[in-house]
Amino acid sequence: MGCIALPASARSEWLLDVDAGALYDNNLTRAQASADIRADGATSVSAAIGSFFALSGNDSITLTADLRAETYWRFHGLNVVGLGGSATYRHKFGVGLDAPWIIGGATASYDDYEGNVRTGARYALRVELGKRFSESLDASFGGVYDRRYASYNQPVIPGISGKPFELSGASAYARAGCALNEKLLVGARLEVRRGDVESTTRPNLEIFEASSAIAPDPTFGPDFFAYRLRGTTDAATLNGSWALDDRSSINLSYGAGRTRAYDGLDYRSWVATISLAYRY
Repeated sequence: MGCIALPASARSEWLLDVDAGALYDNNLTRAQASADIRADGATSVSAAIGSFFALSGNDSITLTADLRAETYWRFHGLNVVGLGGSATYRHKFGVGLDAPWIIGGATASYDDYEGNVRTGARYALRVELGKRFSESLDASFGGVYDRRYASYNQPVIPGISGKPFELSGASAYARAGCALNEKLLVGARLEVRRGDVESTTRPNLEIFEASSAIAPDPTFGPDFFAYRLRGTTDAATLNGSWALDDRSSINLSYGAGRTRAYDGLDYRSWVATISLAYRY
């Protein structure tokens, strides 16, 4: 087991973040054909506890332990409990409000789904460069490498992996946030990801021929199968946050995406969320 050595002069503060809310996803199966598309909502809760370490006037590290859970209203195979952690390093290039900054971060979790085909570990590495242009406006751009593993192998075709949710990919994104007043913060994010994607449908010869992994996905019915493909996803997200007081807020977000996996497979989806957040 490794550890991070911090300077003796580093100042630390405890952090606690808790979010509770609900989400609705209009295409959980990430399918193209309307007959295969399944939608559902879920209640969710997440919590992170950790420490913020000020290493100097320009450098800091934040370490957290994270817990999340989602319970779906119809498709209970998607119910999940995840346990993980994160480490984030931030450096500011100078002093003053408008000095640019860079962030490097890593996250890891193990997600235990009621439907075993999705259970496994997740990892992500992120680098982000940003700048505050005024007291109310900031923007940044960055990149993410994500890796997901599957704990269960359920092959149905000899010689083809039975781990369709074992995925990896790389993303580039740009985001901006603007405080419209003392209580309301709005933001937007654009992202492009290239890598492995998953689609769940009834048996489909065209998708089968392009897949690198296939497994039954009984969450949506006995005749549904999950397929792993290579694809490109374009996504856009709008979000808003209304401060209730110094420590809590109501947050809304709407994200829409389009994935192009190969000629003939082009699916779209959107997700809307609402949550009550508390920060200490």
